[in-house]
Amino acid sequence: MDYQIYFVPTSIGNLEDMTLRAINTLKEVDLIACEDTRESKKLLDFYDISKPLTSYHKFNEQAKSEELIKKASEGMTIGVISDQGMPGMSDPGEILIKKCIENNISYTILPGPSSILTALIGSGQDMSAFTFYGFIGKKSKEKNELYEKLKNEEKTSIIFDSVHNLPKTIEDLKEIFPERKLTIARELTKKFEEYKTYTIKDIDPEKITFKGEFVLILEGRKEEETDDISSFDDKIREMINDGKSTKEIVKKIKKESSFSKNEIYEYVINFDKD
Repeated sequence: MDYQIYFVPTSIGNLEDMTLRAINTLKEVDLIACEDTRESKKLLDFYDISKPLTSYHKFNEQAKSEELIKKASEGMTIGVISDQGMPGMSDPGEILIKKCIENNISYTILPGPSSILTALIGSGQDMSAFTFYGFIGKKSKEKNELYEKLKNEEKTSIIFDSVHNLPKTIEDLKEIFPERKLTIARELTKKFEEYKTYTIKDIDPEKITFKGEFVLILEGRKEEETDDISSFDDKIREMINDGKSTKEIVKKIKKESSFSKNEIYEYVINFDKD
C-alpha cells in the first residue's frame, strides 16, 4: 500500500454509499481503528471485510493516536473510520492527522460521504460560501456563544443538533432570527430522509418529526437585519409596560442583538416610552 494511515469516510446512513476505493482500502489495511467496534462491524460485515479492530473514540483519542503512530512507524498500515461520515469532522481524527505530520507518517484522506455537503446542497440555500459550526453545545454558555457568532454570520451556516436538543434550539432561533430561513435535514440517505425549509418564525414544532439525526442549514445574516437599536423600540416599550426591570430588558435585547450590555443599558434608561 502507498500510505501508512488511511482516513476512510463511511456511509452516513445508506450502507451502499461506500466507494469502491474505501471498501478495497479497508480490505487491505492491517488494522482498522473505529469509534464503536460494534457499530463499525455492521458496515464491515456488509462488505465482507474481516480485519482486526481497535477502538478510537473521543475519550481515548490522545493516547490511542500515540499508539497508532507507533504501530504505523513499525510498518503497520491502518484504516481510520468513524461511525458515520468523514473522520475528523466532529469525529475523532484531527489529533491523529496532526501527529502524522509531526512524526512524518505518510497518510491520505479518501473522499466520500459527508452529511455537511449533502445537507447544504439539499437545502437549496446559498452555497457560494458557508461555515460549519459543528454540534450545538448543551450548556447555555456554549449556546449563547454560538448564537452571538450567528448574529453576524453572513455566510450560510451548517450546524449539527441532536433530537433531544432540537426543540429548544428551534425555540431559541425563533426568538433570535425569526425572519431567516432554516432547513432541517433529517435522516440523510435513509428511508425517511427529509429536507424541510422554513422561515423560522413560521416553524410549528408540532409538525416536525423529532426522530433520527439532524443537520441544520441556517440562512446568513440578511441585509434588513438592522444594527439600529431603535428597531427594538416596540419591544422595549412593551416590556416596560409589562413591568420588566431594566436588567431583564437589557438581557432580552442583548440576546437578540449584537449590541453590548452598556449600549443597551444606556438606551433603555433614557428611553422615552411615550
